[in-house]
Amino acid sequence: MHIVIAGAGEVGYNLARVLCENHNVFVIEKDESKVENIQNLNVEVVQGNAANVKVLKKANVDKADLFLAVTGSDEVNLLAGIAARRLGAKKIIVRVGNPEYVDKPIVKDHPVGYDLIICPQLALANEIANLIMIPGAIEFISLSGGKADMVEIIVSEDSPIAGKKIAELHLPRNIIITAIYRNGDLIVPKGDTVIKAGDVLTIFGRSEDIAKIKKKFGNVLVKNVVIFGGGTIGSYIARILDNSRLNVKLIDSDIKVCEQLSGILKHVKVVVGDATDLDFLMEEDIGKADVVIATTESDEKNLLISLLSKSLGAKKAIAKVEKGSYVKLFERVGVDYALSPRRVTFIEVMKYLRLVDIRTIADIRHEATVLEVGVKNRNLSGKRIADIKLPKRSIIGGILRGDECIIPRGDTEIRLGDRLLIFTTWDEINEIEEIFE
Repeated sequence: MHIVIAGAGEVGYNLARVLCENHNVFVIEKDESKVENIQNLNVEVVQGNAANVKVLKKANVDKADLFLAVTGSDEVNLLAGIAARRLGAKKIIVRVGNPEYVDKPIVKDHPVGYDLIICPQLALANEIANLIMIPGAIEFISLSGGKADMVEIIVSEDSPIAGKKIAELHLPRNIIITAIYRNGDLIVPKGDTVIKAGDVLTIFGRSEDIAKIKKKFGNVLVKNVVIFGGGTIGSYIARILDNSRLNVKLIDSDIKVCEQLSGILKHVKVVVGDATDLDFLMEEDIGKADVVIATTESDEKNLLISLLSKSLGAKKAIAKVEKGSYVKLFERVGVDYALSPRRVTFIEVMKYLRLVDIRTIADIRHEATVLEVGVKNRNLSGKRIADIKLPKRSIIGGILRGDECIIPRGDTEIRLGDRLLIFTTWDEINEIEEIFE
C-alpha cells in the first residue's frame, strides 16, 4: 500500500514508524529538524509545503491508497486533503484543531471529500467527560466510529457489585464484561465468577447503553468539578457536563472568554481569575473539588494548576498535555490522568485504518487487545457464538452488522460480512487468525 503522510511532528512520526513496517510510506515535511529526525525511519522524505501541488506530486500522491494530513496547520491539512483527492489519492484523513471546521470529535465522509476528519481537542474533551461521568472509570475508549464503547472500571470497597457473581448483576442485553484484572492476572469471566473489591473490569457495550449501567457500579463519586481554561477543550467539556447534575465551575483569566461562555452555559458557573494565584484558588474553594481539569494552552501551567489544586485538597487532577513525553512525568509527580490530544489523533487514525482484515483497534494494559475481525469464511455463517471454539482467554464482545452494533449472547448467530469485536490476549492472536481465515 502506498501511503503519504503530511507532517512529521509527533503524530506524523509515530504513524510513519508503525506504517512503514509493511507499507510504502512517503512523508512530507518543511521543517529541517523534523526532516532529519524522520530520516532514521524506512520512509521516503519530501521536503516542502504539503499544500503545494508540486510537492504532493513528488510524493506520488496520485498513486496513494491513503493520504494523511497531520501537520500543525488546519488550513494546510484541509487544502492538502482537497489537492490530494483531486490528484487521485483514494482515501483522505485530515486532522483539524479548530472546532469551527467540525462540530464533533470524528466526522466521516465529509461532503467536501474527506473520508475522515479528526478534531483531537474535541475527542479528548469527550474522553475526559466520560471518565468523570462513569463511577470508577479509569479508561474509556470509543470503538468502531462510536458504535461501541469500552470502559475500564475499578471496583471500590463499597461498590454494590463487590462480592456478586457476574450472573447476579443482570446487565442490560447490550452490555458484556469481557475481562477482569485481579492482582496482575487477567481473567475472562463466566457467569459464576465473583467480583471482588480492587478488580478492574473491562466492559463492552453499545454507546447508548453504557450510560444505563452507571448506577449498577455505584453512585457517581464526582459532584464538584472545576475546569481551568475556557478554550476548545475546556469549553467542550463544560458543554457536555452542562446538563449533568454535577456542580461545575469553569475558570479562565480572559474576561471576554468568560462573558461568551456565560451566555452559552446554563448550569456551569463561569469565573474570571488567575488559576496560578494561590489566594484566588483558596477563595474559590478549589480544595473541595472532586476533580480539577487543567486545559490551558501551557503544559507547564496545567501541571502547576493540578499540583496546586491537589495540595489544597482536590481529590483528583486531570491535565491536558501536548508533549507526549510529558505524560509519564505528569503522572509520576502527582497528576492522576495526563491526556494528550496527539495520542488521541494517533489512536483514532489507527482505529480507522482497515489495512488488514484482522486489525488491532485498542491496546489494553499492554497485555490484551481488541481485534476487529471480518467474517468471510462461509463455513462460519450461521454458527452460534457458543459453537465457535475460541482460545480460553478470548471472547466476542460485539458484532458490527451494517450500521448496527450487536452485543452477542451464546445463541447469537454470525453472518457473512459481520465484523466481530474480539477481546483477546496478544499471545492468542494467531489462533484467532486461524479460526477466521
